[in-house]
Amino acid sequence: MKYFKYDFLILENKTGITLIEVLIAIVILTIGILGIAILQYMAIGGNAFGREMQIATNLAQGFLEITRSTTFRDASKNINPIFQEGKHPTQLDIAFNPVLQNPAGSGEPNYESRTRSGGTIFTRIWWVVNNCRDLTIDDPDPDTPVCNPPPTANCVSGASMDNISAISVRVCWVDKNGGNHSVTLNGIKWDETATP
Repeated sequence: MKYFKYDFLILENKTGITLIEVLIAIVILTIGILGIAILQYMAIGGNAFGREMQIATNLAQGFLEITRSTTFRDASKNINPIFQEGKHPTQLDIAFNPVLQNPAGSGEPNYESRTRSGGTIFTRIWWVVNNCRDLTIDDPDPDTPVCNPPPTANCVSGASMDNISAISVRVCWVDKNGGNHSVTLNGIKWDETATP
């Protein structure tokens, strides 16, 4: 019978593990745990930004839904205040418009353009350009859309169209690290009382 010698299984040093080997193992384990902790922190931060983005998008989309369900003119054939040309909200929007609801159920009786959710304040503003189907917002820096002070909006060249109003709604917020963010959605509103 032939016997095989397994040299790689035989330990030459039978004195045990040295203190240096234990310290090296602890250092490697510590680096691994710290790496996982950093990844966990980054994942939580990404989730927080995703939550903020979802809230801002819901606030903007909610306002566009309000514009879709609101008539362009009231019973006296006057343009509804939320569709008057220019930057909004105005004092007229805040004081006299029963259509607008406070975002995220703040419970305030008067309209407030700011919403607090999870320690973050969201500001909702909008622009209306009448007889236009597309608008552009003149941000001071196109890479950094702002809400305060609200920039002006103009009809895009060649986008004029009677009885249509271009609407753009923007929700801005500052994250916990001081970074400015915004979501801007666009829509159009047809004057239902106009003859085609």
